[in-house]
Amino acid sequence: MNKQSNKTTNKPVHTVRIGAVSASVFLNDGKDGAKFPSAIIRRSYKTEAGFKDSSSYGGRHLNELAAVVSGLQAWFAANYPDTGK
Repeated sequence: MNKQSNKTTNKPVHTVRIGAVSASVFLNDGKDGAKFPSAIIRRSYKTEAGFKDSSSYGGRHLNELAAVVSGLQAWFAANYPDTGK
């Protein structure tokens, strides 16, 4: 199995959701063996075929996006304080 498909099977260690915008935090292995977090931010929307995700945000989603990023910053600071340096 290649690395990319392995990452998609990892479960997030933390999720922040505000309205249609959500972020999932995953832990990755660093070169030195230490774990470090990274986040994927997406917006969900509904189609006739069901729900889909997008990385595109309109003006009406910006407050939700800002709140999700703020939540991520707080979680990163509390759990991985050295990642912001």
